Amino acid sequence: MSTILGKDEEKIREATFTANLILFWLKANYVLTNKRIMGHTPNTLFGLIPLGKAQVAQPLKTVASVISSTKFHIWRLLLGLIFVIVGFSSIDSFGIIFLIIGLVNLLNCYTATFVVTNNAGQSVGYEISILEKSKVIEFVNEINTVIADI
Repeated sequence: MSTILGKDEEKIREATFTANLILFWLKANYVLTNKRIMGHTPNTLFGLIPLGKAQVAQPLKTVASVISSTKFHIWRLLLGLIFVIVGFSSIDSFGIIFLIIGLVNLLNCYTATFVVTNNAGQSVGYEISILEKSKVIEFVNEINTVIADI
């Protein structure tokens, strides 16, 4: 990720995460500097079709906290099960499409998330593949260390 740094801004850490288990080549990139958190996460439709990206650029002075968590999405699980059942019940061209969409939702129903909360109490969460959980925790700990020093 090409990062344009401001005056007196130094890069502390750069992290690249896999955002989706299926589309492993789509990466979420985040940079922590001594002044801000910036980066992006790719957006997808049904977990299969890339549709742009969600960007973050937040000054550290406005960040109240950053937490990491894991999240289970019950609706993705239910939707995935429905699509898989429909896909298996009609194995034709549409059945295979339903099967693929269902499997994608099943694989992405458990995610790692990091949530940035600003001083006004607004929270923005960024989902990452559950396989990247340890990297997310390390990145969040680094951000919280820098915030504590401000």
